[in-house]
Amino acid sequence: MEKQPKTFWDQLSNLLVPKRQSGAPEPIKSDRILHELIRCFEASLNRESIGNSLLFDAHYIVILHPSSYTERLAALPVIVNEAVNAFYAAIDRRKGGDDRIVTVASHWQFKFGPGTEFEGRAIGPADIEVIGSLTGHSLEIDPGPRPSANSNLKATRKVKNTNVYEKMDVNLPAFGHIDFRESGAFAVRIDPARLAPPVPAPAVTDGVASANAPAPQSVAPATAPGPVVPPVAPVRPEHLARIDCYMADQNTEETHWMKDREVVIARHEPDNGAFANYIRLRSPYVSNPHARIRYDASAGVFQLASFSAHETRLNEQIVARSEPTNPVWVELPSPSQILLNGVVTLTFTRTD
Repeated sequence: MEKQPKTFWDQLSNLLVPKRQSGAPEPIKSDRILHELIRCFEASLNRESIGNSLLFDAHYIVILHPSSYTERLAALPVIVNEAVNAFYAAIDRRKGGDDRIVTVASHWQFKFGPGTEFEGRAIGPADIEVIGSLTGHSLEIDPGPRPSANSNLKATRKVKNTNVYEKMDVNLPAFGHIDFRESGAFAVRIDPARLAPPVPAPAVTDGVASANAPAPQSVAPATAPGPVVPPVAPVRPEHLARIDCYMADQNTEETHWMKDREVVIARHEPDNGAFANYIRLRSPYVSNPHARIRYDASAGVFQLASFSAHETRLNEQIVARSEPTNPVWVELPSPSQILLNGVVTLTFTRTD
């Protein structure tokens, strides 16, 4: 039997710092999740690279025990940010002047989810499963047990497709480069500039550049000033805005350009195929029509109206439903995130 505290201070100490039960697993720490991601990335860099081409996994599924997942949810954006920085650093250590960086995907993608089993192996509170791939998996993570699978890579996911902004107070300026897709899912665009091979600096001996260094450019002599040319007015871009669409139900993404002053967001159906100003999305979670976006030239602003019986959110604010014949417009800032029916995410950015 455990000894009872004898003094008031012993009792207070137990209240402030509860004793951990013997044999209870240590909780998962953020550093350990980061370490497992880096380990998986470096293993893929060694496994996938071919000759002078550095190739690596860009998509990651991370399965945590439900209790660990809930506890670490708020730290996931920081883990993703640190992981991406570590990936770039690992590539910098490996690449040389003749190496080429090859990426199959356009984004680093991370999907964290709760689960208690993967491929017949139990996942406890102290366990982490990291699965990397060159391109995206259609994985699902099931919080409940299921029979062991014989396939090489199989799991089931039952995670509600919801916008992570709904449940987390995220410091958006600090993580503006991270695309928050659904709860526990993040994407960071791979920056080609950070993957470029190193540029050798010119050799310098005693403060004098070597013969291989480029000669300094001569400076043309000053000339008499010519006639004053009035500045040319900037030309408005051909496209008014860019709309990036991510359909979480199919794990697909596509980009559309707003060419007309008004576009309609709708489900891909035969009856709307003839309309040039329709953005037709192949997702059953999108209504037909679902919303409209227009550019009000007189005010210089973009606006959004929602017609769907299902919820539409603009930067986590619910947009009231209206009729297509009598739209109720709300201002659409740039950039903005529009969530359709809790599943399809539109990222709106004006191009001027």
